[in-house]
Amino acid sequence: MEKEKRKEREFNLRRAEILIQAEKIFSAKGFYNTTVAEIANASGFAIGTLYQFFKSKEKLYTAVLTEKLEMMYAGIQKAVAEEPDLLKKIEVLVAAQFRFVENNTEFCSIFIRGDYLSLSEGSMELRARMIKDYTVYASFVEGVMRKGIRAGVLKKMDPRLMADALMGIINSYASKWLIAAEGTSPMVNVQTVVDIFLGGVRENAH
Repeated sequence: MEKEKRKEREFNLRRAEILIQAEKIFSAKGFYNTTVAEIANASGFAIGTLYQFFKSKEKLYTAVLTEKLEMMYAGIQKAVAEEPDLLKKIEVLVAAQFRFVENNTEFCSIFIRGDYLSLSEGSMELRARMIKDYTVYASFVEGVMRKGIRAGVLKKMDPRLMADALMGIINSYASKWLIAAEGTSPMVNVQTVVDIFLGGVRENAH
């Protein structure tokens, strides 16, 4: 039993190292200019060993994207769930996503490149999974809006549209920060985003 657990730990550690190196190289060179040999070499494995973990470059690319996104969504939801104040939850949500972007610039730059939109193998599967995960997350944000409406701290508006608006503002600021690369932290924009959003949806905002 202990031997099996040790093998599982070793497998997971090796897999994690491959994902880390793949993220760096995909970020720097893009999907199409990256080779499996480069990732294997950076990970310290032979090409054949890498294929024991991921059957193709497309499968590896998919894992890099989907697993990191799942981590982001889970982290944001946990942070928001732990905040009892309904309006403060919105600030926590914005801050958590900006913090993720700041700490994962290489991963986020993969999205800026947009190679995932034109993969020849498994592109529909990847996009379907990304859409599914995003929809689940959007429903969570919508739930935060619903609670605010019921508590009387947010206007009685369509909670899904409110959620979409908030996520749109966050993504716009995050993308601008990534592209501009000005050296400042995106965290300085947290309060601005919150003020813009709540200025439009908070009851008695004026």
